[in-house]
Amino acid sequence: MAGSIRVTMEVGADGVALITICNPPVNALHPIIIQGLKEKYAEAADRDDVKAIVLTGAAGKFCGGFDINVFTKVHETGDVSLMPDVSVDLVSNMMEDGKKPSVAAIQGLALGGGLELIMGCHARISTPEAQLGLPELTLGVIPGFGGRELGIHLFPAA
Repeated sequence: MAGSIRVTMEVGADGVALITICNPPVNALHPIIIQGLKEKYAEAADRDDVKAIVLTGAAGKFCGGFDINVFTKVHETGDVSLMPDVSVDLVSNMMEDGKKPSVAAIQGLALGGGLELIMGCHARISTPEAQLGLPELTLGVIPGFGGRELGIHLFPAA
């Protein structure tokens, strides 16, 4: 399973780094994905040949949000160290404050943490079928990937 959970980066001759989230079936934000995003964003920022970054998801889905299977593992084992560091480090510090322009290419789902990732990018482009949202709000869960700092409206309209 861990082999299929990854973040890849390809840099084109035009200087655009394509960072892709791959965690079938919905590209959920597993701790491996979060760490991979931090590593790829840091690598792209440090490379002189990278002029811009495009963030996307594999197989026609941007990101379906945090991988809730991690909560199950924590509950079963009591090991809270399994929870990733979901501070604003990735979304606000690395993406939003990054010195290179970052664009989210959205297809399919961008839910929860996935929506917060796209808000951390400098620009967004999507297909007409893209589905954006913060479904955790219906459960009373506050977005935890930096959405509060990015000005995402936390409460659904009445």
